[in-house]
Amino acid sequence: MAKTLDYLITLYPAHRDGAFVVTQFQMLGSYPEKRIQAAGMDDLIDQVTQFAMEHGESCSASVRCLAPRKPPGFKRATENLYFNLVDRTNEKRGTAAA
Repeated sequence: MAKTLDYLITLYPAHRDGAFVVTQFQMLGSYPEKRIQAAGMDDLIDQVTQFAMEHGESCSASVRCLAPRKPPGFKRATENLYFNLVDRTNEKRGTAAA
């Protein structure tokens, strides 16, 4: 069984723009955060997904391991966590044409 570790999840606003995902970040901004404990990468991803779905908005999840050493596979499992992405490609094209 994997060792239980502490993590901090932060959700940043994000949206899809064509083939790219744009994450918005402002210094000194406040974003939804949650501290969790997870045993293994599957448990961690399940809890991150549940938190993002409860948030309900288009977002990018940043996961920070609070333990002195990150577990194996942490970077690969947490590098591209996007949820509920809204495609804003047409919005930009519509305003540029107007």
